[in-house]
Amino acid sequence: MSEKTTAATAQIPAGLEALGRLTEFDPRTLVLDPRNARTENVKPDHALLASVERIGVQEPISVRPLEDGTFGVFKGQRRWLAATAAAKKAEAKGAPVRPIPAFVREDLTDSDTEALLLSMVENTQRAPMTHRDQLNGAAQLELISMSEPVRRRAAGILGMKRESLRAAKQASALTTEGLQAGAHHGFDLTELADLQDVEEVSGAANKLAYARRQDAEAKGKNTRGNWQHAMASLRQERDERRKRDSAAKALTDAGVTVLPRYSRSDDTARPLDQITTKLGKEFTATTHAACAGHAARLDEDAQPVYFCTDPEKNGHAIKDAPDAAEEAEAKAAARAERKKVIEQNKAARAARDVRHEFIAQLCKGKTLSDAAWTLVLTTVMNASDTYRKFINRTQAKATAAVAQFTGGPAPEGNADDPFTPLIQRTGKARRPQLLMAQVAAAFEDEMHDKAWSTKTATQVMWLSFLEAEGYTLSAHEAAILGRATAPEPADEATSLADEQEPQEDAEEQSTEAEQADEADAQEEEQEDAPDAPEEGPEAATAPEAPEGAQEADREVEEGEAGPDAEDAATTPQEGAQQE
Repeated sequence: MSEKTTAATAQIPAGLEALGRLTEFDPRTLVLDPRNARTENVKPDHALLASVERIGVQEPISVRPLEDGTFGVFKGQRRWLAATAAAKKAEAKGAPVRPIPAFVREDLTDSDTEALLLSMVENTQRAPMTHRDQLNGAAQLELISMSEPVRRRAAGILGMKRESLRAAKQASALTTEGLQAGAHHGFDLTELADLQDVEEVSGAANKLAYARRQDAEAKGKNTRGNWQHAMASLRQERDERRKRDSAAKALTDAGVTVLPRYSRSDDTARPLDQITTKLGKEFTATTHAACAGHAARLDEDAQPVYFCTDPEKNGHAIKDAPDAAEEAEAKAAARAERKKVIEQNKAARAARDVRHEFIAQLCKGKTLSDAAWTLVLTTVMNASDTYRKFINRTQAKATAAVAQFTGGPAPEGNADDPFTPLIQRTGKARRPQLLMAQVAAAFEDEMHDKAWSTKTATQVMWLSFLEAEGYTLSAHEAAILGRATAPEPADEATSLADEQEPQEDAEEQSTEAEQADEADAQEEEQEDAPDAPEEGPEAATAPEAPEGAQEADREVEEGEAGPDAEDAATTPQEGAQQE
């Protein structure tokens, strides 16, 4: 052995000796050293408690002998408290108590100053992991090849649920700004993953935080209903923005100038249906393409409406407007009404996605509530109008509607018995849920996009039933029941352009696309509007509705129309056994 190796080896015991004598204690026999500098935030968090309970304390604490013969903890207070809690739980279960490793500093028996100094060093030199490092670490655990039991054990040691570890991979893709916003609101891993899905939407974190507060304030409920409604709305907005961006890019790539969504009062641009050539010939997008002022503006459906940016400068004629002021007023009123229809229809579709998810879970439950079972029997046995109209639908459409609530794919073809295989493999105890799926599909068939403007007693009863079963109504659905809802807080990140109403030129006429949209909306309303309810059977066969539904029915009859868990969740847990 060389002299250099011998010297290095001789230094190791001296270094270890400075740490103290390593031994183990029953954590319940230790006490807090009076010179422990840490007096605040000493309570172990959930992650630390879970870690110590499953694998014990992995980093030794430091203790010293006290005058009364006990050993005082001057470094590692939170680990010691977690070990004590784990010991008490183990004792209650009749399980062995895990000892806690500790360095005993005999040399500090009478040295309060040194003990206090080392305690302060312990608590000031250690920095917690950043949120980004915690996210990336959890995501790596999900990516590393391991068995599912090992993965569940890893989640448990970190104080996480299994689904939280799954969410880490998506959450780790958050931008720095998105992660900071999520951390500010105290989002957990699952919530951070949801935020990542919609973070491109302005103010997404604030809207989700508001929804979580609503869920936490919901009395007697432990759901994420408001969060789910907020996510559905944000995903809808995200998809619409992507659609508009894609359409704008396609126009730009084709050499077409894309105008801002809303025009200004001094805007000289005119849609092609308001201008002609000097000889009075109508323009089309193709015949106007060679004009230097050729441009387009995207309508509500991200479809291009073609314009000329300055017809007079480019030698075009502007069509006469007999009464520009009156026409502008009518156009503004029509635009406001159309905007309302579009917004309400969008809200109806977003709410439907969340509602269908709830109904699917309701139909997967182990049992039906008495109210649900009564609804099923009353609807089927009395052959209510809603039920009869539904089963007379085209079989393929009705079958697909039922299938989405049974949890399986829609049977293919138009066989006379499409659900026989499903019935045969469903146990007797769960067969009522199949009927619930069919009845739910029948009532959902009544919940068309225009329910907000043509609500019926059946629609009110159905929403009231779902609410009684634990469903969280969206603001749109609450308005159908005649309930006013508090508006969401203003989004600080919303741009001025987004907040302002469109200020189009008073002389601007309706574009071809707007006229087509209006026609489509009217046609759709005629197709989707419910048939006039027959007197007698529906009222006679409808099950007794909850108190809220009865009140809503009275509002419908009188013609009244209403206006339209924040847990201690934290960001990914800090180092599980960090002081």
